[in-house]
Amino acid sequence: MEDRGVTTMQFLVPDMTCGSCVKHVREAITALDSSATVEADTVERKISVSTTALQADVEKALADDGYPVTAI
Repeated sequence: MEDRGVTTMQFLVPDMTCGSCVKHVREAITALDSSATVEADTVERKISVSTTALQADVEKALADDGYPVTAI
């Protein structure tokens, strides 16, 4: 298995409107990578994710949890 470094990615999350949404988004990402960090801004509806997971996997996990995203 390839050892991947940490990558930081940013997403627009239009359906993330409150603290509960942020909790769900964080849980979806940390289910992929327990050491991932997620910074969220509910006003701008953006997140910044630092993770070893692939971007496509993060996008799929969020979409599957009801939070489709757009990379920015």
